[in-house]
Amino acid sequence: MKRQGKVIIAILIVILIAIFSVMNTESIPIHFGFTTVSWPLVLILLVAVFLGALLMFLFATISNYHNKKTIKHQTSRIQALETRLDETQTVKTHSVNAGEVKKKQPEAKDDVHD
Repeated sequence: MKRQGKVIIAILIVILIAIFSVMNTESIPIHFGFTTVSWPLVLILLVAVFLGALLMFLFATISNYHNKKTIKHQTSRIQALETRLDETQTVKTHSVNAGEVKKKQPEAKDDVHD
C-alpha cells in the first residue's frame, strides 16, 4: 500500500511539472560569463533541479561512505575491547579461584593438625 501511495505522488508531481512546463515556454537569456545562451525557462529550471538532485545524491553518498567507515572502525574497536574485557575477566576468575584454593589449603591443613 505504501508503494502505491508513492507511485500516485510521483504521478501527481510529473503532472504538475508538465503543467509548469507548458506555462513557462518562453526563452530567456542565460549569461555564463564567457557566453550567453537563450533557453526556455522550464528547461533551465529542470536542469537546475536535476543538478541540485545530483549534488544531494553525491553528498549523501559521501556522507554514507564516511558513516559506514566510522561504523566499521567502531565495530572493530568494540570487538577488540570485548576481547580485552574477556581476557581480563578470565585472568580475574583464575586469580580469584587460585586465591580460594590457597585459602582452603591452609584451613584444610589446620583441620588435619587438630
